[in-house]
Amino acid sequence: MRKWQSEACDLHHDPCSGALITRLTCSVMHNINIYCEQPYTSPDGKRVAYIRSSGPDPRIPPYQLCVADIEKLKVMPVENNVSGLLVGTSAWSGIIYYLTHEKELARFDISTLEKEIMITNWELPEDACFDTVSPDHRYLVCTRRIAGIDSEIIRVDLKEKTWKVIFTHSDILSHVQFNPVTGKDILVQHNRYQKLGSDGLRTGSRETEDCTTHFIIDCEGGNLRQLKVGPPYTAGSTGHSGWIADTGKIGLTVRWPAMSEDEPSARYRQIHDERHPQGNFISIGPEDEKPAVFNAPEHLFNHVNISKCGTYFVCDSYKNGIPGPIEIVVGNIRTGKYRTLVLNCGAQGGGAASSHPHPYITADNKNVIFNADPYGICHIHAARIPDDFLKSLE
Repeated sequence: MRKWQSEACDLHHDPCSGALITRLTCSVMHNINIYCEQPYTSPDGKRVAYIRSSGPDPRIPPYQLCVADIEKLKVMPVENNVSGLLVGTSAWSGIIYYLTHEKELARFDISTLEKEIMITNWELPEDACFDTVSPDHRYLVCTRRIAGIDSEIIRVDLKEKTWKVIFTHSDILSHVQFNPVTGKDILVQHNRYQKLGSDGLRTGSRETEDCTTHFIIDCEGGNLRQLKVGPPYTAGSTGHSGWIADTGKIGLTVRWPAMSEDEPSARYRQIHDERHPQGNFISIGPEDEKPAVFNAPEHLFNHVNISKCGTYFVCDSYKNGIPGPIEIVVGNIRTGKYRTLVLNCGAQGGGAASSHPHPYITADNKNVIFNADPYGICHIHAARIPDDFLKSLE
């Protein structure tokens, strides 16, 4: 039986923006907001989904799927034993797809708390990673990495209850995302020259990490359009990207030179690639000859989310170095203005996913949801965006 539980606690007002910081969870397990690129939040922005487990990366099964209500300051576990890699969603829809321990494909609506079994006998391999769902909820798209062969993009027809491989590549592909408005196209992260070894680990080097790029395909796996991201056009993509509403353009972050240096003192120097010295958040579409660079030279942006309206982006900034305070910054893509919302989010920024902030903006533009693990256990937090904050970016 599901039951709402009290876990939240208001912490403080941010000294930079005045945003009220609220910790939404207090379970002793790691709690993470899944991933920021496709927000797992209700259309009204009042509820968010998250997952929790005792492992350093709660996205690795088994884990619990939970819901937090931002207004009521309550949380609810909704599935105790999710067995699939990640959970799928269509951004801001609040409808979550996951694999139960009985190998059933389930759909859960965090607004109504209704659960529906979509497919009773899941046939896909367990290593197929749920990535993205079309906005009409017709298709679920998964990625699968096959050691020594290639990567597959698999499309599941949720109406016909069938699936097929729509795209393959000899390099590792990841972070696929349906256009959240039209659903006609899929954004794909292309990790150039990176393969999957027989031990399940990536093969490659720092040089191959610097070559990551993105391309777009249609819902059938055709009409490939390469984005001019990564060498020779820009520094390599961090892999963190998102659709800018229905513009057909992508907002993403690219690497900075010190990310590829081994000296700890050098890793987070405030130096951008010479091809875009003014910053490392860029926007680009398939027809663009070069990206538009957002002018914020003092910030080293990493994880990124674009608001549902397509006006704003939010990123965590590693300008202070690791260890050091990680800021959360909001920018207006149209005006070029930006401000720090959270001066120190409390995330440690280490290797484990539970130490990554992964900030995203709720559908109503009233909260930024982020992870923080200041004391070793990761919790979900909400930064309440002050009434005049976004107006100051106009």
